Amino acid sequence: MRIIMSDVTDENVPPDDQPMDEAPQAEAERLPQLPALAHEHAPKHIVALPIHQRPVFPSMMLPMVVPQGPLADAVRFAIEHHQGWVGFFLTRESGEPQGPLGVADLYEVGAVGRITRHQEGEDGALQMLAQVVARFHRKAVISDQPALLVSGEVLKAEADPDNPELRAYAIAIVTALKDLVPHNPVFADEIRAVLGNYNTFDGPGRLADLAASLTTAKREDIQEILETVPLIPRMERVLSLLSRESEITQLKGRIRHQIEEKISEQQRKFFLTEQLKLIKEELGLESDEKSLELKRLGEAFAEKRAGMSEEAVQTTEEELRKLSLLDPHSPEYGVSRNRLEWLTDLPWGIRSDDNLDLSALRSGLDRDHYGLEEVKERIVEFCGVRRLKQDHGGGIICLIGPPGTGKTSIGISIAKQLGRKFFRFSVGGMRDEAEIKGHRRTYIGALPGKLAQALRRCGTMNPVVLLDEIDKLGRSHQGDPASALLEVLDPEQNKDFLDHYLDLRLDLSQILFVCTANDLGGIPEALRDRMEVIRLAGYVEQEKLQIARSYLVPKQRAAHGLSQAQVRVLDSGLKVLVRNYAREAGVRHAEQCLARIMRKVATAIASRDEGTKKDAAPVRISKDSIADYLGKPPLSDDELLAKPLPGVVTGLAWTAMGGATLEIEAIAIPVSEASRSGFQLSGQLGEVMKESAGLARSYLRAHAERLGLAADWFDSHLLHLHVPAGATPKDGPSAGITMACAMCSLALGKSVKARLGMTGELTLSGRVFPIGGVREKIVAARRSGLKTVIFPRANARDYEELPSHLVSGVKVHFVEHLDEVLQLALDIARRAGS
Repeated sequence: MRIIMSDVTDENVPPDDQPMDEAPQAEAERLPQLPALAHEHAPKHIVALPIHQRPVFPSMMLPMVVPQGPLADAVRFAIEHHQGWVGFFLTRESGEPQGPLGVADLYEVGAVGRITRHQEGEDGALQMLAQVVARFHRKAVISDQPALLVSGEVLKAEADPDNPELRAYAIAIVTALKDLVPHNPVFADEIRAVLGNYNTFDGPGRLADLAASLTTAKREDIQEILETVPLIPRMERVLSLLSRESEITQLKGRIRHQIEEKISEQQRKFFLTEQLKLIKEELGLESDEKSLELKRLGEAFAEKRAGMSEEAVQTTEEELRKLSLLDPHSPEYGVSRNRLEWLTDLPWGIRSDDNLDLSALRSGLDRDHYGLEEVKERIVEFCGVRRLKQDHGGGIICLIGPPGTGKTSIGISIAKQLGRKFFRFSVGGMRDEAEIKGHRRTYIGALPGKLAQALRRCGTMNPVVLLDEIDKLGRSHQGDPASALLEVLDPEQNKDFLDHYLDLRLDLSQILFVCTANDLGGIPEALRDRMEVIRLAGYVEQEKLQIARSYLVPKQRAAHGLSQAQVRVLDSGLKVLVRNYAREAGVRHAEQCLARIMRKVATAIASRDEGTKKDAAPVRISKDSIADYLGKPPLSDDELLAKPLPGVVTGLAWTAMGGATLEIEAIAIPVSEASRSGFQLSGQLGEVMKESAGLARSYLRAHAERLGLAADWFDSHLLHLHVPAGATPKDGPSAGITMACAMCSLALGKSVKARLGMTGELTLSGRVFPIGGVREKIVAARRSGLKTVIFPRANARDYEELPSHLVSGVKVHFVEHLDEVLQLALDIARRAGS
């Protein structure tokens, strides 16, 4: 049922001859008119009609459209049998009902009115005009068929027109209505009508009802007004509703004002910006931002086009066309622009000229680094090939060596002496292959891979790229960077390297890749196969002295603001520093010790008076004074090796940190029963090393008589073999002859020769097999002060390739059988047939 509510006065009551609709309709039927509709004429029995939106008040004129159905039938029943008297009762639940309504679904207090005019409409609908007369309190249900017929009484409030309190409330309501007019344009006309006819109203009760009906309060609140019959409480509630309505309308006004201000400011800025653009375009001063972007990118593309590949040209042209069609505020616009910037920033066809003067190149490398002959020779060979081929080709080199041996710094020197740009990034711990191959452009913050970034930053297509710590690549659910590097470091594939961000193939074949690692075993075999491996062994004492004298001392002196006239490091002091403080394979710790010395010297000089500074003699760092700066030196291996004991033999080992010496110790515990004899190992030995110890023991037991050992010695002793340091895991077969020699020395009660070290794999038949890391082990032997070293004969070819300065001072014996080892170490003569 659609209801149109309005207040009714003598002026706006429709005349009898006025049609219900403007459209041609049958003439509306009119009920017999009463002299004046008042609550005294209302019957006690009326037809109840439900209303769903808001309650109605007395004195209202209600135009209504009742759709075909039970409700329209109820209206016809009221017209035919009850002279059109109906009651309007608000439903307890808002919204259209889902089924038939009962009396319990309606509020008890409603309004009674009479249908003054009605007219049959289309599709069985009924149009009517009803005048509300008074409040009505429903008390009982008479019948519910064919319509809901209820009985009750009219509610009327008694009012004293001379009561000043009522007049004060009425004036307050009128004032509140006046305040609502500026803020509530929806009901502005109705409010003005009420205010204009205030003096003609029949009392303050009608004024309160009309004021309540003009608010936007909830249906329950307005129903409460309808149910309040006494005038003063009713008017109090109406004033409360009007006050709340005023607050809401003022808040809506403020919100609307703020929105209008923002819109006006935005429109103003927009109009001014557009006007400024038009003025600049007319004067030829400037184009819009998008036009400037397209112009700049187009000019950059024109500059690089000659060096671009055909694929790059087509991709850039397509991206420029796409960018010209996109709106600058579109998210795709930023993605397309960023891709174009990368495409036009890459150094297509730009190459730096190599320094192909081989003698100058070698001199420069020698000036920057001491030693590293194999690396320098390889770079000279690289330039020799470039000189003959007249191209800018690249290469792939992997430098393997302990920390502090100059792997990273030699990469910088190579770029400097070749005249190429240099780019370094560490791949240690890298877990995302997108760092190599680039991110997909669908991701926020996506970037090309590091290699595309290297080309852009260097500005040439043939830089030197250093991939540091390549043996420490990570692996995760985001991909395997080592597998991504297979394409980069393959000479047959890197000329067509595909970057995921650019979605374009780049030529990386002209880049000289220099990879560094500490442990070759940490590099996947497929990746290792693609690189030319050059091993860098640790430095011996003479090399360290030369490096410290020529490079480290001047570097640290300058870094601490000192001059040669202020501090001098004597050779005797350097020897003590290298021998007793920095015995590692590289020179990093030696540089740290020198930095510590320079800091203390700089502090002492800075504390002097100005006059004292001029006359002070230079500080001299000698073997006697170095302990004042570095403290007491740690215990050196020389002190231990100078005191050989039975069962203690020095072995040579290889680690990722370079070569090292280790002393294998054996003791025997006598036992009374053979069942309690046995063999015990300690020192965190791996499975291979444990097997080597068992092989050595088995061989000695099998050949005890021939070697001069007591036949029951192994059965009457519990043998314990230990390899220091206990906290360091160890494994490998190269300590086989060392452990056999230690057990034999213990069984004979005879010490091995002083300053003797050995390494070699032992078989069950006593043969000595070759080992790895010959250079590193020779360096470790010289660093520890060993004079004699035993190697497998199969390693003689590796030894012959070592430079003379590296092997000088160390006597090397090559053996094929354990008997030869025992003869050299313990003077056990070989017997016939052994």
